[in-house]
Amino acid sequence: MNTIETPVLIMGGGPAGLALAVDLGWRGVPCVLIEQEGPEARRNHPRMDNVGIRSMEFARRWGIVKQVEQAGFPRDLPLSIAYTTGILGPELARDIGPTLQEAPVPPFSPQKHELCPQNFFDPVMQEAAQSYRGNRLYYHHKLTAFQDEGHQVLATVEPTDGGTPLLVRAQYLMACDGAGSSVAAALGQSPVMDRLLSCSTNIFIRSPELTARTGGSRAYRYILVGVDGVWGSFVNIDGRDVWRLQLLGSDTWPAWSDDDIHAFVRRGLGGEVAYELLSWVPWARRERVADRFRVGRCFLVGDSAHQMSPTGGYGMNTGIAEAVDLSWKIAAVLDGWGGPALLDSYEAERRPVAARNVKQGSENLSAMRSAPSEPRLLEPGEVGNIARAKVGQWVRAAMQREWRSYGIHLGAIYRGSPITAAEEADCPEQDVAQFAQRACVGGRAPHIWLAEGQSTLDLFGRGFVLLDFSGHSAEPVAPLIKAAEIAGVPLAYQAITNDEAARLFETSYVLVRPDGHIAWRSDAPPENPGKLIDRVRGVASGATGDRPVHLETAKTTTT
Repeated sequence: MNTIETPVLIMGGGPAGLALAVDLGWRGVPCVLIEQEGPEARRNHPRMDNVGIRSMEFARRWGIVKQVEQAGFPRDLPLSIAYTTGILGPELARDIGPTLQEAPVPPFSPQKHELCPQNFFDPVMQEAAQSYRGNRLYYHHKLTAFQDEGHQVLATVEPTDGGTPLLVRAQYLMACDGAGSSVAAALGQSPVMDRLLSCSTNIFIRSPELTARTGGSRAYRYILVGVDGVWGSFVNIDGRDVWRLQLLGSDTWPAWSDDDIHAFVRRGLGGEVAYELLSWVPWARRERVADRFRVGRCFLVGDSAHQMSPTGGYGMNTGIAEAVDLSWKIAAVLDGWGGPALLDSYEAERRPVAARNVKQGSENLSAMRSAPSEPRLLEPGEVGNIARAKVGQWVRAAMQREWRSYGIHLGAIYRGSPITAAEEADCPEQDVAQFAQRACVGGRAPHIWLAEGQSTLDLFGRGFVLLDFSGHSAEPVAPLIKAAEIAGVPLAYQAITNDEAARLFETSYVLVRPDGHIAWRSDAPPENPGKLIDRVRGVASGATGDRPVHLETAKTTTT
């Protein structure tokens, strides 16, 4: 058995695991990533297609925006959403959208969300993760056992082809191994929120004829409506000839035959079109959140910690945000300036956000299903036209919050965090669809253009940043800067004279964390700079630290 050592062991090579590897690599922290399948596995059944606006802000930090934009999805396809009885059938309503190339950047971010389905996104993230010399990615390997010994994690990893196993010694284990996480199961992390929403099915087809026939009127997404309401959606998943039909399903696990699948495809097409059935797979649409996101030196990230309805596209983006939150904290502890409360704060900050996003995904599904039955929907003539217009208006209005949910991506506020200053009562949770950025302790620091091509967000990432809007010298905050230096905390001082930025950030001094969230702000320097620095770096009482896991199920696990 060969032995390898690494600060961080990542189990799972999906978007969350890759994001963690990329951010750790960007911070100079080596890691080992283990993935049971090959690098191409998720390209056959791409589950996600929306790289959210916050994820694109992280891509900007990592320097891979162009790679995402040029990954392969055509930038001249309109991002329109059609509400219809079938792609070629009567259309009930339409949200007309621009192409990716034409879509404007919103005023509250330097980036916009991107359509980059997983068959395009995974290769970009794989290349980015492998670009860091300290990262090692092992595909076709599986975890067969692990043990948290309190001061390290020992894991046994075996090649899926039966080759020589590896013994991995790691400081920390990151479970990014998805909804059926063996690590989460071994840690005894049964969910406290767990509800089956539906048993759905994804069906993939290839149809150059469909692409040609839709022509200039083609939308990216088609919401399929029948006499009993919305029953599925068709997505042009590669922007060319490959399409994904998603059946909403019911609470019963499907036992479809190929004939059933073809019948669903023909219904969704709404006309006679030649197509090739590529594959189909049933899956459980769940509402689930784990009880704990951390046990000892083991952390749950992404779908191992939560599952949600994909209505809204929050799942992958929630996992990426968790990876970034955890990455800087792990790096700080390994560098010696981060305290035990820093790692405890991962669960305290991210679990409530995950629960919020899970809930909103379920609400989006309910809204999608809210259309009333309309038996005249498919009738010809004026009677049918009136019925279709009525249902189209209903469904279109019901789904607008899903399409405009910037508050989910950008509006998270870390309340009750052990590493931020006192909360601000006048900073309520952002509305899902009515996002308006503002500075709040625990919230994302706002974006303002400081110069052409330079956002305030470009200042954040490597360490803490102290923003000074006072218009005076740095002398009043010199004790705070000195306290950070004494503690070994990386802190950059940045005086900003931009009036618009000063109005948006509201206070004279703002301390921003490496993940871009605000740790403290005030019009006056802190009375006790050392105490503030200790709090934001996680040196506080009550932290659990790296105690060993005393669970039999955590000592050995088999996948």
